[in-house]
Amino acid sequence: MKIELAAGAGFCFGVTNAVEKAEKVAAADTYSLGEIIHNEIIVNRLESKGLKVVDSVDDVPVGATLVIRSHGTGRETYRAAEEKGLKIVDATCPYVKHIHEIVSERYSGGSQIVIIGKAEHPEVMGIKGWCDQNAVVIDENGDFSEVDWNKNPCIVVQTTFSVQKYRQILKKIPKQYLKTVEIFDTICYTTIKRQTEAEKLAARSDVMLVLGSRTSSNTMRLYEVCKTACSDTYLIESVADLNFLKVKPDSSVGITAGASTPKELIMEVKEYMENNIDEIQSQEFKDAIDKESHVSYSVGKRVKGTVISADPEGVHVNIGGKKDGLVRAEDVNIDGTYDPAAFEPGAEIEAIVVSSKDDNSGCILLSKKKVDVIKEGDKFVDGIRNGEVFELKVNRDTKGGLLGKIGTYTIFVPSSLIREKGSYVRNLADYVGKTLRVVALEIDDDKHKIVASQQAVLMAERKEREEIFWTHVQPNVVVSGVVKRVTDFGAFVSVDGFDCLAHIADLSWTHIKKVEDVLEIGKTYDFLVLKVDREKNRVSLGYKQLQKHPFVACMEAHPIGSVAHGKVTSVVPFGAFVEIEPGIEGLVHVSEAAHTFVKNIADVVKVGDEVDVMIMNYDEANRKITLSIKACTPEEAPAPVEKKEEKRSKSSKPRVETESSEWSEEMSNNPFADLLKDIDVNENK
Repeated sequence: MKIELAAGAGFCFGVTNAVEKAEKVAAADTYSLGEIIHNEIIVNRLESKGLKVVDSVDDVPVGATLVIRSHGTGRETYRAAEEKGLKIVDATCPYVKHIHEIVSERYSGGSQIVIIGKAEHPEVMGIKGWCDQNAVVIDENGDFSEVDWNKNPCIVVQTTFSVQKYRQILKKIPKQYLKTVEIFDTICYTTIKRQTEAEKLAARSDVMLVLGSRTSSNTMRLYEVCKTACSDTYLIESVADLNFLKVKPDSSVGITAGASTPKELIMEVKEYMENNIDEIQSQEFKDAIDKESHVSYSVGKRVKGTVISADPEGVHVNIGGKKDGLVRAEDVNIDGTYDPAAFEPGAEIEAIVVSSKDDNSGCILLSKKKVDVIKEGDKFVDGIRNGEVFELKVNRDTKGGLLGKIGTYTIFVPSSLIREKGSYVRNLADYVGKTLRVVALEIDDDKHKIVASQQAVLMAERKEREEIFWTHVQPNVVVSGVVKRVTDFGAFVSVDGFDCLAHIADLSWTHIKKVEDVLEIGKTYDFLVLKVDREKNRVSLGYKQLQKHPFVACMEAHPIGSVAHGKVTSVVPFGAFVEIEPGIEGLVHVSEAAHTFVKNIADVVKVGDEVDVMIMNYDEANRKITLSIKACTPEEAPAPVEKKEEKRSKSSKPRVETESSEWSEEMSNNPFADLLKDIDVNENK
């Protein structure tokens, strides 16, 4: 068989550029506005690195990274992303960017925009975003009825559009308007080259394989082009699609691939085709030899015969050749038992050749036990037809995958189905001798071949783990997780294999500058689940919520009435704040600064002073502490006041006052009464 691979198969420049940019930034806080490219393998690989696909800028958290895919997007998307504070990684194909520039310039100049392509294709939708969605889209039917030819139409074409159909559509433009319409041939030159090359390769091939996704526009164009040139053209999305392909050993096979088809798929398909045809040729050769020689005595050959006799040595069998066969007693049954009476002459027996010659008996040595093991294996195959998981020991690696054996069935596990999606196995030899847990995808009873997948088992188990995870991981539940990596804004914690985010604000009750001040990479901690968003695959964790609040710890360490030593952190008109524990402050009211009246507390303490304070009260609800400085200092006794002796006249007598003393005119210390005592009040009557 001749296999010819198209030189331009696989990623184009634009796709390579987009994938490389996406892989560089792919992380838990990175989002792609739609799939980067139309290929499931690449999308899954990027998703496994943390890149999430969203439909709108509204689905992207503030401050996250947004990747603009290769198909491009409209002007409004950039504006919305900037307003939201998103970091934009623009992976738009340069050829698509060029179309955006043309459309924006011509539309602002008053031209009507006409786009030849598929209206629902993301590239076309993005182009419309540069002319306020005011564009006429012309599909393969070439209907120009909605075009206003008086508005100086500007025609552009989708980069992956069919070259042949594009030329046919242009012929439908009314001749009278050809001089006024502006036409830009914006089909990517690699698309043109790829389609031309594929058409020529298909014409000289017996079988043509087009590799890529059905959702990829350029891949489907290639398929259409090749199908026209070669009737036996097949679209191959994965190696599994080759299981149903029948190719003659002398056929010439051409292989091409869409612009979004990864190199690993091209390699897998090519290797599988080479390996598959080699096995077919080998089997046909063996069958031809068997017919020529009538009976093969080659070791491993499965033969049928009739019992001649049975004795303690074993069972003697006629296998149709010049020599008889001998099944030794230890090779009769799986369980090691042997009863000569159970084998009557003439009974049919099936065995495998283990030696072409036995020097003692001169017979061909056979093993019935090995055939019974194979038959048991064949019975086992009936039990795995409904998708049951079974174990397969890998005997050897081959081009494109791994091989194992159960009964008479050869089991092939393609390299693309060994790991989960997006993970390509480079060294198949590492799996030889190991046991895989697989499910059968296809069972060919005629050829005794089974195509199996470990990937399906791993993905089913992952889905089951996800169900368990989302069922049990709910807000206010405590979980255990390992710190995998840290960023400026928090730590990514693995909880049962799922990445969760512990924001830096939820790590400590006090302010910290970096995550490493609290958590260490590789260590396991308990976290409290704060928020869960299954649709966006997000779980927010808190660490500080499981730690004792510093205020509570302070209350325990310094009960009311105890004395604490602290430092004055600030002074305000009504008092001073004193830090008694890191981050915990209390207020010393100006009235509690000293035993004497204090008008300005700055006269008593200043910022930076270390003082002893007594805990007077806690307000736990409002996180407030009342402190006192004067309660920690003894009250000073008042200074004695000297009394001055009163001067009194020699004639005056000491004044004696009692509680019942009242004022009267006769009181000697009443000067007004002394003046009136000699006046006759009746003199003028």
